[in-house]
Amino acid sequence: MAIVAACPFPTLQGSQLLIRKLAQGLRARGHDPIVVTYAEGLEEALAGLPVRRIPRMAGLRAVGSGPRAAKLVLDAALLVRLVRVIEGEGIEVIHAHNYEAALVGLVARRLTGVPLIYHSHNALAEELPTYFRSRTARRLARAVGAVADREVPRRADRCIAICRELVGFLRARGVDERAIALIAPGGSPEEFPACSRADVAAIRDRFGFGERPVLLYTGNVDGYQNLDLLLESIGLVRRSVGDALLVLATHAAPRDLPPRLRRLPDGVRLVSAGDFATVRDLILVADLALCPRREWSGFPMKLLNYMAAAKAVVVSAGSAKAVRDGVNGVVVDVDGPQAYAAAVVALLADPLRRRALGAAARRTVEDEYGWERVIDQVESTYEAVLERRATSAAAPAAPPLGVLEA
Repeated sequence: MAIVAACPFPTLQGSQLLIRKLAQGLRARGHDPIVVTYAEGLEEALAGLPVRRIPRMAGLRAVGSGPRAAKLVLDAALLVRLVRVIEGEGIEVIHAHNYEAALVGLVARRLTGVPLIYHSHNALAEELPTYFRSRTARRLARAVGAVADREVPRRADRCIAICRELVGFLRARGVDERAIALIAPGGSPEEFPACSRADVAAIRDRFGFGERPVLLYTGNVDGYQNLDLLLESIGLVRRSVGDALLVLATHAAPRDLPPRLRRLPDGVRLVSAGDFATVRDLILVADLALCPRREWSGFPMKLLNYMAAAKAVVVSAGSAKAVRDGVNGVVVDVDGPQAYAAAVVALLADPLRRRALGAAARRTVEDEYGWERVIDQVESTYEAVLERRATSAAAPAAPPLGVLEA
């Protein structure tokens, strides 16, 4: 199969991490996945995984998420690359992640006849407006996103939705319920081993945290992550816990940071995290892990990392996938910095509760979000698509109009 990713790959963003884990898991079971993607990526993370890239183009740089004019050219090149891979490497299934890749995959299917699986990570009408500031641009982006939500998924041979809410969303936009598979992402507890006090102290010293309470966010800094909520909350938190430190760990290059992150308020530190080892170490020594995202349609992979590391999490209700309030984390269902800060302060004051929630979070990942389950379900989806294709190919052609059969 050709796994299509219209983005830099691999990176530390959630969709890219899911694609990497998926491809590695399929390869471990004897399949031959090939990732078709842009020119950029963290090369060291690709050991043993076949990747076919578009050529680098002068002046056209793929950075982060969101719409950019350059992507029209990059996606045209991606289509050419994908068709060549399909025709030259015996591809049986196109597995496209997110909308750009799905659009490329639909054209490739028309040209080659190879079936397309659309892996739905979000609702575009919800996410696309978050990349714009003006009200007019947001309204236009929402309208464009709604058209894509209505037209793209229903044209695929089968859809994979990463959360239950997306299943209902896809059904409401004309996708046959029988063609939708609910497959949540997986987590990797083995990547977060137990840490001794000496190890924790050494990591904290390396980052200069000392004994201060560390509140951690990891991930990209795009608008849909709602980091403004954290920046507005930290001042309220520090009224009760004066030495609390909010750490924003991101792989984004300094030149790509939004203006609001170039002048940070007191009690906030930006940490450059260009590899998973740095992210892992920060998570292991954090007192609390945070997810402020309010959009409902995605499944933040960072949550599964936090939970796999046995960290107590504070998450906004919209993105609280896998988190059950009071059971394995704290869900804030009131939008605004006061409610979010209050939840953080309450947990900082109660280390026993933090440990209990963290332990329950890790059990949730171990019991319900293993990658083997994900690979099982994806294999079943491939089999269903290929079986349907074989059945269609074997069916007798309908007689021409006007010809009666005996």
